[in-house]
Amino acid sequence: MALYTLAPQPWLIFLDDAGLYVPNGQLAIYAAGTMTPATVYTTHQGTPHPFPITLDSAGRVPGGLYLQPGLSYKFVLHEPQVEEPLDGGIIWSQDHVAASAAAGPLGGSILNISVAGDYSNINVSGVRLIEYGGSGDVTFRGFVGGVPGQQLVIKNLTSHTVWLYDQDGLAPVGGSLVNFVNSGPTPLAGVRGTASYTYLSSQRWGIDAHSQGAPLPGIYNTVNYGTRNPGVTWTVEANDFFSENFYLEGRTLFYSFSLINTTIAGGETYALTRLLPAGYQMDGVTSTNIIVSYGGPAEAGLVAFGDGTHLAFQRLPLTTNWVPGVNNVNLQGQIAVAIH
Repeated sequence: MALYTLAPQPWLIFLDDAGLYVPNGQLAIYAAGTMTPATVYTTHQGTPHPFPITLDSAGRVPGGLYLQPGLSYKFVLHEPQVEEPLDGGIIWSQDHVAASAAAGPLGGSILNISVAGDYSNINVSGVRLIEYGGSGDVTFRGFVGGVPGQQLVIKNLTSHTVWLYDQDGLAPVGGSLVNFVNSGPTPLAGVRGTASYTYLSSQRWGIDAHSQGAPLPGIYNTVNYGTRNPGVTWTVEANDFFSENFYLEGRTLFYSFSLINTTIAGGETYALTRLLPAGYQMDGVTSTNIIVSYGGPAEAGLVAFGDGTHLAFQRLPLTTNWVPGVNNVNLQGQIAVAIH
């Protein structure tokens, strides 16, 4: 193993074939192998450069030049602009310029992802740790460059969510993720969300451990709530006081809820339903703790297996109907659902 590595060049100066700098030259940076402009940055925090980059009077890139680790680029250096951007002659071109990751103290490197988005082919050759520090949710569908036995840890450093998709169709051949659950993505929600993988001899990333980090809040949408009876409407309004949280542990989804002042109209029914988030499908309900009230004394209830994607709230005894009314149905509790 090499003891030393080449130092990076913090001040980039671009020269022509005669070895002279190119005042006000233009640097176009594309995704490797394409003519698609790539976003590159002036700082490690992700402030974008314009496209193309106009060099200063000494042929330097104004500010820093930061690339996205795991990606490759094509650099094309043009003479100064004549009338339109990039109408100066091409001085030189270099394809497949790979961004390098920071070295890690335990062997392997640390790959810092700072831009939110949807990634399906991040190069993790030699990488042992991916840290996400962007300003929005990010999706990882698969990686390239893995070797059998390689271990890879993914950490979320933000209040946003990292979504890890199981055996996704957009993942590269030999680079898909195999999670504990396959009917929906595995979330790393909030700071401390962590997942670890090992690259298997079957050329897939098998999950070893997962810690969500923080619950996923329920996303308000009226289509999430319904009934088994098509003649009945269960309404949860945005201005109702309610909270819902989901937490995935292995193949168990924990759901806590406080649905206050919801409305039932159109008649009576034996079961209200709630759609599971993120496309999860359940094998069954493993535990339940629910109370029901109509602004008065609380009574017992349970959550049953509605179908593969819906939970069913029921009053006890099971033959007892819900009471129709506006802003009068309160549901509170916590349950555990086995998903696959």
